[in-house]
Amino acid sequence: MMKTCTTIVILLAALGCSRFGRAQTVDSPYEIGVWRGFRTAAVSFTFDDGTANQFSKAVPLFNEFGFNLTLFTVTRSIEYGLPNWDVLQNTAAQGHEIAAHTLTHTSFAGMSDSLQTLELRDCQSDIDSHISGQKCVTMAYAFCVTGNKSLCAQYYIAARICSGVIEPRTPRDFMAISSIICGTEGSVKTADHFISRFTSTVKSGGWCVLLLHGVDDDGGWSPVPSSTLRETLEYLHANPNDYWIETFGNVARYIKERDAASVAEIAATDTDITVRVTDGLDDAIYNYPVTLRRPLPDGWASATVEQNGQPVAVQVAEGDSVSFIMFDALPDAGDVILTKNGSAGVRTDDQAITASVLRQNYPNPFNPVTTIPFELTKAGWVRLTVFDLRGREVTTLLNEELASGRHSITFTAETVASGVYVCTLQGEGVLQQRKMVLLR
Repeated sequence: MMKTCTTIVILLAALGCSRFGRAQTVDSPYEIGVWRGFRTAAVSFTFDDGTANQFSKAVPLFNEFGFNLTLFTVTRSIEYGLPNWDVLQNTAAQGHEIAAHTLTHTSFAGMSDSLQTLELRDCQSDIDSHISGQKCVTMAYAFCVTGNKSLCAQYYIAARICSGVIEPRTPRDFMAISSIICGTEGSVKTADHFISRFTSTVKSGGWCVLLLHGVDDDGGWSPVPSSTLRETLEYLHANPNDYWIETFGNVARYIKERDAASVAEIAATDTDITVRVTDGLDDAIYNYPVTLRRPLPDGWASATVEQNGQPVAVQVAEGDSVSFIMFDALPDAGDVILTKNGSAGVRTDDQAITASVLRQNYPNPFNPVTTIPFELTKAGWVRLTVFDLRGREVTTLLNEELASGRHSITFTAETVASGVYVCTLQGEGVLQQRKMVLLR
């Protein structure tokens, strides 16, 4: 009887980790966000077949709002056109995912394992050999027809189909992730249709994957008007606490890291806390940060955070009469150090930035100069910092007391490589971020 009970407990624990998104082991009082930033739901926009306006209209539109998308790419099909690798590399440098849509866009129905291997392996190899700065780790089945999923899992961490449902916070089958067809041939045609799917995703706390092809009149299948895309993105941008918008691959990474993560507090003093975050996964593939939070220790007004000696953006958030410190940590990338910043007993309203706004930089993308505007409703200490996507500090633009009102600062990136960066406005208990794209 004891052996049976033990077996049941082990099975329930396994189901808890893999099915319901519970972390493997998390020391109290830490929590891991179901989605990055403790947002309620995740949304991924995926585009197939590389139609012209995906690059000329969709990508600039997503850049404008600071969102990333996924481009599922066919690499050796005359019918669908051979890839423009220079354009794809430029798109990847802006933070978007270049993923596999098989070698020749052929259905896997009835296809032998050897031919499926060719389609899966060589498409991935083509992308990895042409696109630097990221690995090809996800794929979309041509015509949404699955093949040998065990074979697919040898090459990819997740694969997309189009069954039209919203995925739970931990999908049942990573080799058959559902997506919803958009455009004239799908069930999502208007901005209201998009928003309806998003509100359903918030209710379930799940992951909404959208499947798009043509944009406007570029000849792609099931086109979506760019005006509809803009209205849709405006809605998501206006609701940042509800929706995390990220590539298909990065959401899949986050889920698997979240569900495998171990968080342990290994040392603590009155002024410093050391946390170790691990996940036991392949660090060459699973290299996306997870979001952690914990209540501020007694007597701490706020904190600074660093991982492996590098500063990490931090936010102090209020919830249910408790102040939390919230930050991202990359599993297996070194210890995280939390350091006391200020004393709760001497903190006043005048020291806190309670309603600051960081505006989108302009122009964006930029080369190499851009203007970063922001507004402060109260005078106070302000730190304006630029980070790369790994959370490493690139430069500090401001670190001083400022008066209330409208401000702007010029960022000149002459010695910075092309890519996507995060501008962070930080004050007492406040953090706001915007993505910036440097294109040379």
